[in-house]
Amino acid sequence: MSRPGAEPGPEGRALALEGFRLLVRSGVIGAVDAVAAMLTPPCADETRAKAGPDWTLEIQHGPAAAPYDDTGDLVVCLPYSGRRLAVRDTEGGVLRLAARYRPGAPSAGIEVDARARTTRLLVAEEDKLGVRWADWLARIFFASRLLAAGWRMLHASAVELDNRALVFLAASGGGKSTLAHRAVHELGARFLADDLLLVRPGRPVIGWPTRIALPADLNGAAPEAGRREHRTMNGWTRDRVLFTPAEHRQVLGIHSAGPTPRGALIVVENPGDDAPVTAAPAAPETVTEALRSAAAVTRQQAYVSDPLGLMGGPRLTDPTPTTSSEEHLAEAQLAIRLVVPARGLPTAGVWDALAPFLPAIGGRR
Repeated sequence: MSRPGAEPGPEGRALALEGFRLLVRSGVIGAVDAVAAMLTPPCADETRAKAGPDWTLEIQHGPAAAPYDDTGDLVVCLPYSGRRLAVRDTEGGVLRLAARYRPGAPSAGIEVDARARTTRLLVAEEDKLGVRWADWLARIFFASRLLAAGWRMLHASAVELDNRALVFLAASGGGKSTLAHRAVHELGARFLADDLLLVRPGRPVIGWPTRIALPADLNGAAPEAGRREHRTMNGWTRDRVLFTPAEHRQVLGIHSAGPTPRGALIVVENPGDDAPVTAAPAAPETVTEALRSAAAVTRQQAYVSDPLGLMGGPRLTDPTPTTSSEEHLAEAQLAIRLVVPARGLPTAGVWDALAPFLPAIGGRR
């Protein structure tokens, strides 16, 4: 096993997305594969490529696990799950932090050496939870750079159908995940994302890797897998099962897609329980407003930004939506308004309603 500050073992993989390359290496068994399982897709494995990485993430065994204590430190609290980062010192030009993955977890260490373009994650040999900081660090490496380069993050779901991205926009609880998973099972589509996308005019749609919330009534293939979640929204209870991207692929046999050329936008609206299912071309103002609403994900953008420079990326990005950007995203893109009662989404005849506008759907029915 490697010692703190020792060279990591030979295991390593280079991940690439939209021209940015990250080398992940470790002597901790399985750590590199765990990061790759989270990030491919959307990332491609370019381990054999000749180009060097922009940054390196090393995962090493550090000192024995100790209780987390941030008394007197500068502390950054992440928006989800009680994760905390405490800045300890910058001795020798290396930024050192203590990291707590969730309340009650032991402390892991993070060291950022900007001159060597390397971030080291130090976890105790018995700390299986602390290793999970690695996939978050890898995600902020890519997301912070893409957001600074003009990509937009959207709260949306998407699948790949006939090499085109079919994107579903709806209010929270409006059926985005249900429609994406129905498209996978009923149309043979490949999964892109059920929660967050990265988009940019003239570029492919990127499904951003997050935990995946599968509606429980669509989880018949593996009812014992995943983590069950019940939440009341808009007057009715949502029953979902949560998976990591790797679990989603391995347990359910889902095929995922990498960055995919833009296809159609489906703006989903809930008219009430007794209304029929209808589809029609969406008015430009409907699409712009739906995109503006989907882009209002400031917490998610903070979560994947890099204000401390932990992965050498841009320190700040501007998540403020602008009308012109939403209009630009909507240009030259087929947009359909799908009206369907939210409670009927698991079985409603949505594909029959959409087929006249989308030949790819019609060919799969």
